[in-house]
Amino acid sequence: MELKFFWVQVRELTIASLKSRYRKTFAGFVWVVLNPLLLFGVQSLVFKSFLKIELSNYYLFLLGGLLPWVFLSSTIQMSTPIFVTQSHLLRSFKINPMVILSAQIFDNFINFMASLFFTLIPFYYFYHKSFLGLSLLPIALLPLLIGTMALSLLLSLTNVFFRDTNFVVGFAFNLLFYLTPIFYPKNFIPPSWHWIVDYNPILYLLEPFRQLIYFDGHQFLISLMKGLFVSITLLVVGIITWKRKRNVFYHRL
Repeated sequence: MELKFFWVQVRELTIASLKSRYRKTFAGFVWVVLNPLLLFGVQSLVFKSFLKIELSNYYLFLLGGLLPWVFLSSTIQMSTPIFVTQSHLLRSFKINPMVILSAQIFDNFINFMASLFFTLIPFYYFYHKSFLGLSLLPIALLPLLIGTMALSLLLSLTNVFFRDTNFVVGFAFNLLFYLTPIFYPKNFIPPSWHWIVDYNPILYLLEPFRQLIYFDGHQFLISLMKGLFVSITLLVVGIITWKRKRNVFYHRL
């Protein structure tokens, strides 16, 4: 019963957030689609035309890394300060903090799916890709969603105890963008530097999506298993951290 009530609260808060975001505005939804498209346009110009990265179907390759990256990085940066910014609500009402965090993540995920639909479909037509593989898209996005939830939980909790976390996260993701094979393939990295990628958990969350849409499913199952392992491990760590810090959580808000 408690779990059902929890998800009812998450659903209602997510719907309320979506309605608030798009109330009396059409530009808000347009920007959800335009934002990744503009980023894609600038980066494809720089990396393909200026830096001359030679890769078959490079635009689809870039989309495979950029779209999930935008969701993950923006969601985590929005979620990290959420317990602090919503501290008055958490103190005033008997509401599970995980409801507020989950609603924020699902709000962003719904917007991500909208931008994904309007961005990816035209490129599939352009490259004459089979749409059959997209039936596995929900499975491919599972590690991304779980991993984003886990990292958001860990960092938002950390921010309650160390308020500078919010600023460090923004800086860290600026660095991670270049250290994660998003606009370049992994084989561009010299072998002596492969450890940077091998120990980067973000890559394992993004890779199943790219494997599905760019490589036609080659190595998809392996990347999916790795992604699920990393994301579930992060989630377990996040849950354990929450249980240990729950008693002092409200005192530090």
